[in-house]
Amino acid sequence: MSPLLRPACLDDPSELVELVSEAIVELISGGVLLDAAVGKGEFGFFDLLAANEHGEGVFFFINFSGCETEYLRLLKCMRWHQENWDTLHKVHAGRVALGPTPPVFVVAPSYSYSMQKVLLNIYDGRMILMKYVCFQDGNGKKSLFIETVGDSSEDAGKADCRAVSGTLSTLAAADWSKTDPAEKMTYLRRFRREMGFDISNVSDEELLDLLG
Repeated sequence: MSPLLRPACLDDPSELVELVSEAIVELISGGVLLDAAVGKGEFGFFDLLAANEHGEGVFFFINFSGCETEYLRLLKCMRWHQENWDTLHKVHAGRVALGPTPPVFVVAPSYSYSMQKVLLNIYDGRMILMKYVCFQDGNGKKSLFIETVGDSSEDAGKADCRAVSGTLSTLAAADWSKTDPAEKMTYLRRFRREMGFDISNVSDEELLDLLG
């Protein structure tokens, strides 16, 4: 008889990170966990670094609460990696190949429709959105059910999210040193609107630096 599973709550983010790390081989083909907390505190960090069956680096960003303001940390992570990927590649040489735009797996308990659209269009590389539910058996052992709810490499996903891709890709490619101040403010207002959640605590200067 199969053990009876019932929904369970996780106590803290580290517990979720541990459960995801245990499931790496099931989440990516030939997956091998290599490192955790990859990044710098002030810029945010990717929760896990793994290698797939081809020896390519894969990052995991884990949003324990599902709070949408956490995705500002994801933006910081991607910015940090963009600026330091060459060093990371050298550090992990022989273990994994880390390019400038490795796949990023985002794990969260849920996503709003608008946030899925933003996340699937905000990155030049492949972004995979995964939703988790935690269960525990009669002995109290916890496990995760994880399903993919979005993949930026799929044509269907890109077509569904096309409405916001122009705004976000324009922002990412903007050369702010040559942009008129009034145009900058217009971009930022559009960005705040497309993000779909309150980031009023983040100044325009901080956003420009983050997007730069």
